[in-house]
Amino acid sequence: MNQKFWRTAHASAIGLAHINQNTQCQDRFACQTIETVGDGEVLIAVVADGAGSTTDGQIGAEIACQIFTSQVTDFLSAKDASVKSLTADFGRLWISYFQAKIAEISQKDKKALRDYASTFVGAVVGASRSVFYQIGDGAIVFSGSGDAKSYRFAIAPVESEYVNVTDFVTDETAAERLRFEFIEEAVEDLILFSDGIYAVAVDYQTNQPHEPFLMPMIAPLRNGSAPVGLNEKLENFLSSPKINEKTDDDKTIILASRAVAGSAGDSPARLREQSQKTSVL
Repeated sequence: MNQKFWRTAHASAIGLAHINQNTQCQDRFACQTIETVGDGEVLIAVVADGAGSTTDGQIGAEIACQIFTSQVTDFLSAKDASVKSLTADFGRLWISYFQAKIAEISQKDKKALRDYASTFVGAVVGASRSVFYQIGDGAIVFSGSGDAKSYRFAIAPVESEYVNVTDFVTDETAAERLRFEFIEEAVEDLILFSDGIYAVAVDYQTNQPHEPFLMPMIAPLRNGSAPVGLNEKLENFLSSPKINEKTDDDKTIILASRAVAGSAGDSPARLREQSQKTSVL
């Protein structure tokens, strides 16, 4: 029997604005799979965007990714735990733990919590159930089939009243501003990205994912014919003049698909090993 497994690709690229300011990329991400009893292979994917106006946004973003992935992994490793049990309350507890950790760091470094401000989007996807968390901008897009007109936002975008104003995980109101969604259906393709590529990844006329941009990017993962060096090619693409003409912000994207089914003689471990040698763009 053919088995499906996650194939992933991801990259970050510093924006021109940060290059000109001689500062580092403040985006961070994490992407991993774990085996669970109740939900099979579970994909955990997160993207955090450190606030450009801060001194240590990249640290806040890094810690947000680390704590979320470790807490979800620990949670799903517990007996009888499942993706369905990852509720909005879990997200609020994660925020509380994150803020406590940042408070320790800020006190030690004699800085304010705001100096570590970061947005956050996170997805936990099981065999037939998924949960999504979001604070601030960025986006999570998914499809159950990979067909045209099937890609949609996991969490609907929220328009800010003011330009360049968003929520951060360090905000006092972060727990109440957390956006959460649970879906009970199979997800075949998953895409997460930071605000830096929003201008090219979203169709502003329809306020929907811009499939002509996203579908070609994930296609090699779907058909399994991606050339070698995928992550590097993704990074080069995000750093290209074509993208930099549209945005001067840091840019991060995670692509994941489990559309490719292996042959009956291939083990999931063997297929993953092969997939790591292939790539796109």
